[in-house]
Amino acid sequence: MRSIVSFALLLLPQVYALVATNAAFVRRSVVKYTDQAVPASVVKDALDAAVLAPNHFLSEPWRFYSLGPKAIASLNELNPEKAAMFKGVPNWMAFTLKSEHDLHSKLWLEDHAAVSCSVQNFMTSLAGEGIGSKWMTGALGISPDDVLSAIGAGEGEHLIGVIWYGMPAKGLEETKAPPRKLGVTGVLIEVP
Repeated sequence: MRSIVSFALLLLPQVYALVATNAAFVRRSVVKYTDQAVPASVVKDALDAAVLAPNHFLSEPWRFYSLGPKAIASLNELNPEKAAMFKGVPNWMAFTLKSEHDLHSKLWLEDHAAVSCSVQNFMTSLAGEGIGSKWMTGALGISPDDVLSAIGAGEGEHLIGVIWYGMPAKGLEETKAPPRKLGVTGVLIEVP
């Protein structure tokens, strides 16, 4: 038995890498969800992954807001034209940036990048569990300041996005990624 456990521990990094890579390839923007609940442990794991994002000087500039019915109703009131779409989204998580650095300074931009990476980690972790998500910003049709006010964000915070998530109406593996215009070959520059 001991040799089986030792062998399994040797494979663990490769298995983890395979799962993480697969999650990155199946992550899709999802707008149609079922009523099936997302287990709280899956959301906690996704938030644990979010705080592992690359983070210069470990400033931890991210703030997460798990939005309940009252907060979602407040957002709904700010854009009633999208009420039907909003109603179909079972879970909302707002990501904000809280930086001690001057707006648009080098370190503020690094904090902004860190929060963006945390969003990607969150969404990729969810995808690894078969959970669909969508990163919403302007498509909410609500100004960032109004979103921040509706969720009770702290002073000086900046909205990075509102993430919709839930059990997708159609499996992630069944959803094709939209074709990229440039693809890797159109953006990769090999520098000798």
